[in-house]
Amino acid sequence: GVLIVCFVEITLLRIFPSKHKQCIDRNSAIIEKLQENDADRETIKNKGYEIGIGCRVDTDFNLTE
Repeated sequence: GVLIVCFVEITLLRIFPSKHKQCIDRNSAIIEKLQENDADRETIKNKGYEIGIGCRVDTDFNLTE
């Protein structure tokens, strides 16, 4: 019973990802660009925090470079 409920929940989350996850995925492209451009770890870490906080407050958040 519990296993079936977990499976259904995981399947639904994959089909319909949360707006929070979509926000993080959308903004992760900037982190990838920073990594490609050899940005320092502190900058990348700070942008990651900014994404996490911004998406928690507003799922339409867009990080600026």
